[in-house]
Amino acid sequence: MPLLRRLWWAGGGRDPISVPGALRRAEERRREGRYAEAGELVARALELDPDNLHAHLLAAYLHAARRAPERAKAEFQWVLNHDATHARALLGLARIALEEGDANACHDLLRRALRFYPDFPEATALLAAVRTRRAEAPPAPHPSAAHSPAHPRVDRLHLPGTGRALIIARADGGLIASQPVAEDAKDVAEALAHMLHLATGALERAGLGPLHRAIVDDGHDAVFTRTDGELVVSLALPRATDPTQGLLDVNRLWSATLHELGLAGGTPAIAPPATPVNTPVASDSTGAPHAPQARARAR
Repeated sequence: MPLLRRLWWAGGGRDPISVPGALRRAEERRREGRYAEAGELVARALELDPDNLHAHLLAAYLHAARRAPERAKAEFQWVLNHDATHARALLGLARIALEEGDANACHDLLRRALRFYPDFPEATALLAAVRTRRAEAPPAPHPSAAHSPAHPRVDRLHLPGTGRALIIARADGGLIASQPVAEDAKDVAEALAHMLHLATGALERAGLGPLHRAIVDDGHDAVFTRTDGELVVSLALPRATDPTQGLLDVNRLWSATLHELGLAGGTPAIAPPATPVNTPVASDSTGAPHAPQARARAR
């Protein structure tokens, strides 16, 4: 950890020390406000075990204490890249986001932390404070959806006739849009991101490359998903839907979403108006003109 050594190297002799011993002493020094000594101990621990999550978390805390938010965020993100459910890393990023004035990002990070660890008093208390602050703040001007590429016009991304729900999200679980609009859509997006993260890791360990498409039976629906590692489009259809037809539907919604986000040129591939159950593979989807309004289910 050259950066920590440059920032906090105290010089002098170096007694033999184990990784757990170094981290235990580093935590004690950090709590006492002796950041230089704590940084030296963390650097020594990382020399012995470069992938130690606790050491990287302590490094993030020390950067935050020394008012180096970018370095702190990099360390917290390193921890999350190795453990997407690490509640203290999520809390650390949430605190930095709040200090930087981004209450929405703070709110979303805290929701993620509490989704994985509901009994997390620090996150619960901070989330309550953020919600109070947001309730007291004046409403922001509503951007025009037609001219905002970050918020696609989901009303133009028509669900197939048997479609239950559509989720458009970032690969990190951040919700972009949903149809129908539902209170638990953010939870669905986060659950999808977690599932895709685990599946991608399994495929890569098996030497099969990244995940691009997935079909998941959640006990209620067949969830057809497409991703490129940055964007996720997920469509819930009846479990009896022909797999090829379901993939065709989600591919069309993918193309339409890219168009709405300004990520693809040309005429968008409009999603079909309906997907009859057990439609023959070669046929296009036709049928009911209106999509049923169903609540998005957490998966």
